[in-house]
Amino acid sequence: MAKYKDFKAYMSDVYYDVIFNAIKPLVIRDKDDFGSNVFVKITWVDLADISVDGVTFSDLGNGWLEIRISVYADIEIEGQTKYDHESDTITKPYNVFFKARLENGLNHLSVIKAEDYSKAKFDKEKRLSQALIPYLYEENVESAAEDFLRRIYPKALVEPMALPVETIAKSMGMEVYYAPLEDSVFGKTYFGPEKVTVYTDLLGRESQEITTKPGTMLINRNVFFMGNIGTANNTIIHECVHWDRHRKAFELQRLLDTGSNHISCEIIESYDGIPDDSPALKWMEWQANQLAPRILMPAEMTKKKLNEFLKQVRHDYPHERAAFHMETAISKLSLFFQVSFIAAKLRAIELGYDQAQGSQVYCDGKRLPSFSFANGVINRNQTFVIDENNLLFNLMFNEEIGTLFANNTVVYVNCMLCLNNSKYISTNDDGVLSLTNYALDHVDECCFVFNRNYSASKNYSDTFYRRCFLCRDVDSSAFIESDFDKEHKSNQSKVEQAKEMQRISDDAKEIAAQINDLGGFCKTLRFHMDRKDINEEELSWESGISTTTLSKYLNDNDCTKKLENVLAVGKALRLSPPYMQDLLLKSNVGISNTHTAIMLNILIWNHSDDSIEEWQEKLDAANVNLKLPRPK
Repeated sequence: MAKYKDFKAYMSDVYYDVIFNAIKPLVIRDKDDFGSNVFVKITWVDLADISVDGVTFSDLGNGWLEIRISVYADIEIEGQTKYDHESDTITKPYNVFFKARLENGLNHLSVIKAEDYSKAKFDKEKRLSQALIPYLYEENVESAAEDFLRRIYPKALVEPMALPVETIAKSMGMEVYYAPLEDSVFGKTYFGPEKVTVYTDLLGRESQEITTKPGTMLINRNVFFMGNIGTANNTIIHECVHWDRHRKAFELQRLLDTGSNHISCEIIESYDGIPDDSPALKWMEWQANQLAPRILMPAEMTKKKLNEFLKQVRHDYPHERAAFHMETAISKLSLFFQVSFIAAKLRAIELGYDQAQGSQVYCDGKRLPSFSFANGVINRNQTFVIDENNLLFNLMFNEEIGTLFANNTVVYVNCMLCLNNSKYISTNDDGVLSLTNYALDHVDECCFVFNRNYSASKNYSDTFYRRCFLCRDVDSSAFIESDFDKEHKSNQSKVEQAKEMQRISDDAKEIAAQINDLGGFCKTLRFHMDRKDINEEELSWESGISTTTLSKYLNDNDCTKKLENVLAVGKALRLSPPYMQDLLLKSNVGISNTHTAIMLNILIWNHSDDSIEEWQEKLDAANVNLKLPRPK
């Protein structure tokens, strides 16, 4: 069988005669219309050749397709001129409409009509793409999901329930098997015969080889949809969407003999027989990604249950924070609809429950305390949470917040950049910072907003993938660009508030220095040594600083001190962040480099428990030219 570049080439080759014969009567009928200034009278016309110029598809329902073929017809004409009998060839466009079914090949094809060319009116409800994929717009995804349920399982639209996904798949003519698929593949749907291995028991201890048929679905029990979004339920409905909406697309690929028999849905999706960079590939997966969670959790039924759970949790735990209420309600929602917590969280956000963004958030491998903020403060592509790599990038390239951070007016705590105020920041006995309960309930009041840019590939900014950052483990190793939004009204007010706090802080330090004689560097260092019960020899051994240098530090306030030595002494004494910063201030070492100041602030306040070797690794990674002494 020949391979064809597209359906236009297929129709031109296989149905040339049918198209030719559909147009020829029009040519004969319109003989007298082919006249011109040259011919006085047309005496003869004939259709010489045709070329297929374009194809459009419309869905007629019940498996029927309307195929509109645009054709250029070469027409030979003869007639009487003023002086002689002459001939000519002209070209005229026509449309030929077919009705057909695309099931195991192109079947029951018949000509509906042929007519003079006119531009087709676009009907977004019925028109299919060149790849036979139904059009779907983001504003219509909710109604498309409801249409799926209305046709296949209408009960789910009037009564909140966990969908019986395997029953639904079976009702659609699909057979579900669990199979030993590749680690990255969460499901496959087959449109033709292939030999595959499937499990014969739920534990996966025994397997057998089967030959697939159209509608066979294989599910990987060990791989969650998109790495962490959804469960086997989401995967099954995801594949059902492919079968419902994209069967014709793969029938078309088989008709063109591309060797395509199945969809392989992976964490980074790929399709057998369709190039990885195919727009059709991305379009099909976007549709399945958009529709599956909406089918599992219909909008009205989901809002009904979430409101019910929120009311119940608030009644049962009246003294807990709002963030606890939301997280607990989402947990109940996920259990009710039998989806993952993250899938339920995403759905709640889509339905306007902004507070859900503060539930079960991870950053650099650590789970953050749940937090709340006012509705409407941020959109789905904005966040309060930022990892260390992105923080450093923003501090270096935004002078305003970089200066505020270097001056300790704002601090990095709970993976958020927050105003340094006792109302928002608390410090434990070890000097470790954390957000107060008030701050956690009002992060929009004290924490800065960042724009996040995330997509599945360089070429496709898929809104589904952009939503996923809300639930991903925000990790410095997986760099997702985050930009400080200086135009955000909330950020503008915080910058001004931070500057005012800095002025107040400066005044407070000046007043404190005048009325409190806390001593200089020498007395401060002696105080910490006495407090830690450590002598000069022991401190020399722990810090890597010679006893001669330590003696100068203990007896001469005016002696020149090296930044790296003061840091080593502070680490050896295991000083908490406030004490370490105080010692640096009294050493008068003077840190002129903003980059160095930023990194030291991060190390002092966010990595106080790290060893001096770990500090050095981080300084090297940030290209800070500072070598810390090592313990002896």
